[in-house]
Amino acid sequence: MASPQPWLARLAIFRKPRPGEPLSLKRQLFDLAWPSLIENMLQTMLGVVDLIFVGKLGADAIAGIGLGNQLMFTLVVAFMGLGVGTTVLVARAIGAREPQDAHHVFKQSLILTVALSGILAVLGSVLGEPVLRWMGATPAVTALASEFVRITSLFSIFIGIMFIGGGTLRGAGDTRTPMLITAFINVVNIVLDYALIFGNFGAPAMGAIGTAYATTIARGVGSALILLALFRSNRALVIPLRGNWQIAPPILGRIMKIGLPAAAENIGFQLGLIVFSAMIVGLGTADIAAMNIVFNIGGFSILPAFAFGVAATTMVGQSMGAGNVPRAEASAWQALKTGMVWMCIMGLVYLAARAQLVGLYTTDAEVIVLGSMLMIMVGLMQPFQAVAVILGSALRGAGDVRATMLITFFSTWCLRVGLGYFFGIVLGLGLLGIWFGWCSDFIFRAAAVLLRFRTGKWKTMKV
Repeated sequence: MASPQPWLARLAIFRKPRPGEPLSLKRQLFDLAWPSLIENMLQTMLGVVDLIFVGKLGADAIAGIGLGNQLMFTLVVAFMGLGVGTTVLVARAIGAREPQDAHHVFKQSLILTVALSGILAVLGSVLGEPVLRWMGATPAVTALASEFVRITSLFSIFIGIMFIGGGTLRGAGDTRTPMLITAFINVVNIVLDYALIFGNFGAPAMGAIGTAYATTIARGVGSALILLALFRSNRALVIPLRGNWQIAPPILGRIMKIGLPAAAENIGFQLGLIVFSAMIVGLGTADIAAMNIVFNIGGFSILPAFAFGVAATTMVGQSMGAGNVPRAEASAWQALKTGMVWMCIMGLVYLAARAQLVGLYTTDAEVIVLGSMLMIMVGLMQPFQAVAVILGSALRGAGDVRATMLITFFSTWCLRVGLGYFFGIVLGLGLLGIWFGWCSDFIFRAAAVLLRFRTGKWKTMKV
């Protein structure tokens, strides 16, 4: 009879360690990953709640807020890149036991955030309406979406503070504080959506545009809380309010050395996703519906990969800062191993219950058939997505951001878009052919990231 001890040992990561007991590598990764997983779910819920409330107002309201959110996401990817640069440098500083460097990095990132938010406010106010007209939106949708973009871009500094504040805390090893703050602003957003969209609690009935004010106020509250945590109290890194506020070009250069490629990678991927989706739009309503449903379902399985990716970024960065390359490598492999288990289980669920999952969204027989076909691809791609996301995050944690940028550019544009167009449009295979491109993207990206990681070039990166 097999001994139960190996299984008990695996479950030990869920046990609270005894006083003075050192944390295992698995436990450290788990402690970093689970709050990130919940935070990612909560971040997703912000948009879901907005659309649920707005959906009661009709198709124009849904389309306007949806397009507005898409346009704002394209603008704020710059903050995402800045957040990556901040996380990596803070993790390095913490690993090297030089918290004063982490203080300086955060303050310089905050200065960059203020400058960048001013630029985004101008871009959102000036370019929002022309871009929406170019996209072919109706006048009613254009008016609503452009107003949404104008309001949210004017206060984009709140988004920036959330990104770099959260990135600082994660780099220092604190993923719980960002999670708790995100949970709180979800509650604030729900209450304000209910009040401002429909005129409840004595508030003015602002219609769909009320969600722009609700989300902006919620983010304002979140940014205030994250600054309070950083300057006053958190369990990882308290930043002194005085000193180091003058512009420091060397540190700004280090942040941008990592942040600019990370931002470019996100922009390239997002634009490729728009083109990929546009190809499917031309196929017909059933194909569009199937794509949207499958993307929605598939979004749940990718969240564990992102969570363990955050853990890998932090652990690799801190280990590299401490000069402990073997620990950095072990952290990356352990994060991949654990994340892979989660995603493979999800892949099996997708394969076994594909029709039932798609059927939760629609009763249209054609959409269910198409969606079920795509779910097979999504299920089979789970291991490749795990490698691409988690080991890619580990490379970024080591500062190897140019490699991940080039890999993402090539796989997105040459394979997802290029092969998708060739198989789907040129050869006439339709939705199935376009999704061959999607599969080839993740297969190549996983292989390229794995090869890059195994070469060990990231071990000598200077940031």
